[in-house]
Amino acid sequence: MRRVILHVDQNCYFASVEMISHPEYRNVPMAVVGDKEKRHGIVLAKNQLASKAGVKTAEVIWQARSKCPDLVLAVPHYDKYEFYSRKLRELYQEYTDKVEPFGLDECWLDLTDVIGDRDPGEVADEIRSRVRTEFKLTCSVGVSFNKIFAKLGSDYKKPDATTVITEENFKDIVWPLPCSDLLFVGRSTKERLAKVNIKTIGDLANCDRAFLSEYLGKHGVELWIYANGLDDSEVKDSDYRRSVKSVGNSSTTVTDMTSEREISSTYLTLSSSVAGRLRRAGLTGNVIQISVRDRDLVVSEKQKILPDHTDNAGVIHKAAMELFNGFYDWHLPVRSIGVRMTGLIPKGSPSQISLFENMEETGKNEKLDKAIDSIKERYGKKSLVFLGEIGGEDSVDISGRSFDTEIKR
Repeated sequence: MRRVILHVDQNCYFASVEMISHPEYRNVPMAVVGDKEKRHGIVLAKNQLASKAGVKTAEVIWQARSKCPDLVLAVPHYDKYEFYSRKLRELYQEYTDKVEPFGLDECWLDLTDVIGDRDPGEVADEIRSRVRTEFKLTCSVGVSFNKIFAKLGSDYKKPDATTVITEENFKDIVWPLPCSDLLFVGRSTKERLAKVNIKTIGDLANCDRAFLSEYLGKHGVELWIYANGLDDSEVKDSDYRRSVKSVGNSSTTVTDMTSEREISSTYLTLSSSVAGRLRRAGLTGNVIQISVRDRDLVVSEKQKILPDHTDNAGVIHKAAMELFNGFYDWHLPVRSIGVRMTGLIPKGSPSQISLFENMEETGKNEKLDKAIDSIKERYGKKSLVFLGEIGGEDSVDISGRSFDTEIKR
């Protein structure tokens, strides 16, 4: 049976949700922006009027204002975005139980077993109409025979539009598009493809598969499959939860960090947060990754494999500092740093024990971690912190720091 996959993508989602409670925003160029005081002052989303004025997502506020002096700025309300996201998924589940979220504002729907004699494009139009009527939001819907082309279809025509990509017409619609329109082709991959004169999805589809395998590895083969319409990945059930691949946390400080002491203090806070969430998820990791963004916004990343899996903040912090001191030469002050744990396995899973591991010390650390978790659960996350996180002779003030947590699935 030919598959029927929809991808529903809300238009200007954060901005559209803000316009529900602030109708006055509909008639002016408006952007939802990060906290300028915490140096997160970038455009997170913008409405159509701002978009027409040239405002782009992820650009800094002053750049947006230089293009659109009358731009109205709105602060984000993530609780609202999550609320509407849940309600939208409930609507989609009236059509199928195979509803797979892709972020807060996007979902794949598999209608293959429930579409019957209905026209898929008409079903997509019905969903768009209901979203508009019931939620005062608009969405674009891609209809296709696989997830990749359905996603591409929802991006093809905006706002509030349906695009149907079939096995018969995909070469005419998809192949002339730039490679960057294909899911999982990021900036780096786009640049590498351009070096060998692969600029469109059609170029990618007609490239020699063996060459792409040699040039880009497994990722190159995957992109060749996607470009040729051969993706057969399933749309997961609505109650499906992807396994956690990584747990991370990052911080942009109010002022640039200029000393190892400041870096260490911030990494200690980040490590404590990551370790706590690992323990709550019942996971341990053995690959630590750090990111460092300097004053010129240049990002560097390093990683190392630890001898043992861990969920201990002290171990994570020590490894993060070893990585940082091993490569950063202080050519510029540091604007933000991050730490992430991967190589995750359930806590207690069989693993190789290091010959040099101090089992008594490990046991003490686990007891201490349990005590810390118990206190924080009872009295709040800020009820207990490491000495290096608070003011003192060997610590720095972190009261102005802002943190971006993430759990990747």
